[in-house]
Amino acid sequence: MPALRLGTRGSLLARAQSALVAKEIQRLSPAIEIQTIILKTTGDQITDRPLYESGGKGLFVKELEQALLDNAIDFAVHSCKDVPVTMPLTDQSDLIIAGIPQREDPRDLLISSTVATLGQLPKGATVATGSLRRRCQLLALRPDLKIQPVRGNIDTRIRKLKSGEFDALILAQAGITRAGLFDPSLMHPIPLDDLLPAPGQGALALQCRRNDDSTQAILAPLDHSPTRTAVEAERAIVAALRCDCHSPIAVFAQFKDGSLHIQAALGQRDGNPPVKTAIAHGPGAIDQVVRQLSNA
Repeated sequence: MPALRLGTRGSLLARAQSALVAKEIQRLSPAIEIQTIILKTTGDQITDRPLYESGGKGLFVKELEQALLDNAIDFAVHSCKDVPVTMPLTDQSDLIIAGIPQREDPRDLLISSTVATLGQLPKGATVATGSLRRRCQLLALRPDLKIQPVRGNIDTRIRKLKSGEFDALILAQAGITRAGLFDPSLMHPIPLDDLLPAPGQGALALQCRRNDDSTQAILAPLDHSPTRTAVEAERAIVAALRCDCHSPIAVFAQFKDGSLHIQAALGQRDGNPPVKTAIAHGPGAIDQVVRQLSNA
């Protein structure tokens, strides 16, 4: 059979994630040859301002989705948190998420050479993050912190921290782990009680054309049902609240004792407190969380 064309971004993390997916496909189906095609997305080209000012994280997937629709690639590997829930930048009617592999650790990392927890940061410390979601939760926890926007590849951001441009940096643990950059002397997982992740954080989305049955069949064995159920619940809450790229929303769903548990937080559109919080579990948990955040 011809090579299966995998589309990905050129960033360190995107290439690392795609390589992991390609390796797993070839482990399951050794006869399949994977051809990796690197595309530069609009999101990769915007480095001087926050993404939410220019269209949101959907800018990381738009060109890949267009390449699928143009039959230039057979499937794309996205970070789930980059795939828009509302207001997608590409027509989704001919596209499908054929696989969501098992989730990596969804937590955020505090990256600092001097402290291990948010509480240990000195008064007025400068913390770098490009996320409104993180900004509002950090300020709710520590109003004294100075939040500094930051963009660039994860290795670039870490270099900026080490050069002293800010006191601490917040990044997703999953990306650091997949890129092989985790350093326990510098990086410390932030408890979920302090900082909830973005919907879909830590999970990957394997997207292909809806009418491409052969590619769907290849990707299907990589789908992890508990992860898909949790991620779909998180995205359902975003959809129900009509959130967009300006919405600092955090949602995390997980199975405990066979029941779906959901935690969520929603800040103001400018990324400032107050932050509404919600928690629910069992049947109807999605609706309960939506009601709590709507009525808070």
